[in-house]
Amino acid sequence: MLDDRLLGQTFQLTTSDLQGVIEFYGIWYHYLVEDTATAGDTVIIVRVTPLLLYVRKQETNLEY
Repeated sequence: MLDDRLLGQTFQLTTSDLQGVIEFYGIWYHYLVEDTATAGDTVIIVRVTPLLLYVRKQETNLEY
């Protein structure tokens, strides 16, 4: 129950770096890109841990 409210949230990458920080609800979070997303791509949060938010390019996220 870390910050499950963030799962499924999307945001746009401002750089092509694989790591960065993003602010949600007034809190800054570190994120890690799990695929080949680049600057300008929209990414979706797929996993939340105490240290990182894991994100993927939105088009490659499969919904079952």
